Amino acid sequence: MADGRMKDLRTYDGPDKIITSHEMRVRLMEDDVSDFHVKSGIPSLDAAIDGFRGGELVTISGWTKQGKTLLAQSFTANFAKQQYFPLWFTFEVPARQFLEQFGKPPLIYMPTKLKAHALPWLEERVQEAFQKYHSRIVFIDHLHYLVDLARMRNPSLEIGQVIRRLKTLAVDGGFIVFLLCHTTKGKSESLSYEAIRDSSFVSQESDTVFMVRRTPDAGENAAEMRVEFHRRTGVMERVIPLLKVDGYLKERTKAQPPQRYRADLD
Repeated sequence: MADGRMKDLRTYDGPDKIITSHEMRVRLMEDDVSDFHVKSGIPSLDAAIDGFRGGELVTISGWTKQGKTLLAQSFTANFAKQQYFPLWFTFEVPARQFLEQFGKPPLIYMPTKLKAHALPWLEERVQEAFQKYHSRIVFIDHLHYLVDLARMRNPSLEIGQVIRRLKTLAVDGGFIVFLLCHTTKGKSESLSYEAIRDSSFVSQESDTVFMVRRTPDAGENAAEMRVEFHRRTGVMERVIPLLKVDGYLKERTKAQPPQRYRADLD
């Protein structure tokens, strides 16, 4: 204490009081928010990371027009089959176009109108969707609609603050937040989390990062996703071949195991 005296906290009983690990386990077992768990619907991915859990921030990235949104929509359809219906912030395209991309869209929650560069507004809509519909899965397409780069003095640090708020939102509410991000301009043979645009804090604060790219050499509708890392399971650099079937990305099970990125073989 500033005056050198120690405050007596032996009887403190506030919401942030210190408790034992045994009491914490009991509380977590009684709290269904912390136990929220859903499968991706992609077998090899679920085997690798054991699905998604409440409190996780999942980043999906890749070059432009390589399947980021399609992968997120594929997850959405698979979640709906499990009776989990996500909230979508589809800044990237108009709502009509977004829904048409599904063909016959599953049940999705969406704001009537979108507000860019308004993180407090987004956080409030997430809470609204949870209170109205008990939706705990959130898709944000994409990161740069949450920030105003033109007004930023230090984009990397300020984007880092946004990412931390999204992670805190996920942890505090038991939400699974999927964040779509662009990469730096240009294509190279190396596609990794280091290519995510504007801030290294995106990958540093995320629980997992998926990189997606098309693989035309394996077929017109072929693609692959790479689990860059997954903090909960420790999985790293796991490549999963995909194929667009009936409008969604599904695991390409009958093809030969895909090669790793050429940069990894050098």
